[in-house]
Amino acid sequence: MYTFLQIDKKLLKMKLHFFLAMASSAPIIPFLTTISMQRGYSSVIVGLIFTLLPLPALIVRPVIGALTDKYKCRKIALITLIAINCLIICVLMFIPGTTITTELPDINVIKSPTFWLFFSTIALLTTVTTARSVLENTICIGLLGENKYKYGQQRVWGAIGWGTISFLSGAVIDWFSRGKDYKNYTPGMIIALTACILDVFVVLKFKVVENSEGKMDVSNVKKILTNIRVLSFLLWVVAFGFFNAFIWLYLFWYLEDLSKIYHPETIPYIKTLEGLTLTIQCFLGEVPLFFLSSYILKRVDNMKVFSLMFFVFAARFFLYSIITNPVLVLPVELLNGLTYALAYSAATSYAAELAPVGAEGTLQGIVGTAFLGIGEPVGSLVGGQLFDRFGSITSFKILSGTALVVCITQTIVNSLINRNSKDKNFKENASSTDGPSIDTIDNNYI
Repeated sequence: MYTFLQIDKKLLKMKLHFFLAMASSAPIIPFLTTISMQRGYSSVIVGLIFTLLPLPALIVRPVIGALTDKYKCRKIALITLIAINCLIICVLMFIPGTTITTELPDINVIKSPTFWLFFSTIALLTTVTTARSVLENTICIGLLGENKYKYGQQRVWGAIGWGTISFLSGAVIDWFSRGKDYKNYTPGMIIALTACILDVFVVLKFKVVENSEGKMDVSNVKKILTNIRVLSFLLWVVAFGFFNAFIWLYLFWYLEDLSKIYHPETIPYIKTLEGLTLTIQCFLGEVPLFFLSSYILKRVDNMKVFSLMFFVFAARFFLYSIITNPVLVLPVELLNGLTYALAYSAATSYAAELAPVGAEGTLQGIVGTAFLGIGEPVGSLVGGQLFDRFGSITSFKILSGTALVVCITQTIVNSLINRNSKDKNFKENASSTDGPSIDTIDNNYI
């Protein structure tokens, strides 16, 4: 009767790790664009920064998985990465030039050694975070064993950590910035450092299940990369990452524009407001949809979920473009459950559905690269150019129309593929290829 209240004790540490891992990122990662802006960097420079930041993940993601599989050192590697993360946060706190209130010429920024120190530090931070996520997901999957479908119930604690600490950090930053014409981000970084240190002690208590090595069948990979369904799907995943880049990287920039242009009275508590947007995104958007995703995806086609996602992106961007009070953005953030959590679950589910036996991990890895390695950096680059040329408000109007066009195009293309595709049994056909399974390789991808 009360089985739904029972908690598997061996997974408690995993849940706590996800909470602390995301808590250590929440006071820094979402604020990097406004930290960069306060340093005097233009939207073009910021766009360039966040175009380049995801690129190391293209190499790090498969390499860290392969090395730890080979040498059976996932726990040691994870602890090492978290410790490195602690050191990076310390360096970030003491990089000079965080109180500039005027925009610097781009050429002066590029020539500045301080800029390159800042860029190198956050590049290392994001790379370590990427490597950490590969290992924590691999370890979690190993602990779940046959119950891999329960992964979302563990990962949701990361969303809870992100939503809680982002709001707390925003409030603390505002509190310590009272009476100043700039924001003091040091308190937020101290919160991040504290969570990071606590995480080390949690991971030290892990009991890690090391899986046996698996080998990849190259013929299955070729079949994946030449199938029209997969190629179309990957294109929509790139678009998914592209649109999310504007939420992840430019939403706070937009909020501060609204604050300065229309409601300067909100400036003293703008960081609290920004943190609150993340809290709403996580608790009222992501958490419910992550829990409901398995129920929904059993009844709704994955690509129809993508159509819905693109349509909601169009509506979300349109609402951004007509809002003048940054406080009114808060109810809009409820849509994050549809534009991220449900769509991310659909992408993961559809990849598993399309992949032939023995190539599941390969397709999951390719999907991750399309999402974070192509879609997000392209969105970052385009966002920097749009914000520089048209401003944040007009940019969101353009994005709204773009998302609507993508929605219509995706719906038509998916319908045509379903109607005309001759390879109805792609999964079964590809699975018939002789060769060893690569089931274990899917543990190496997010």
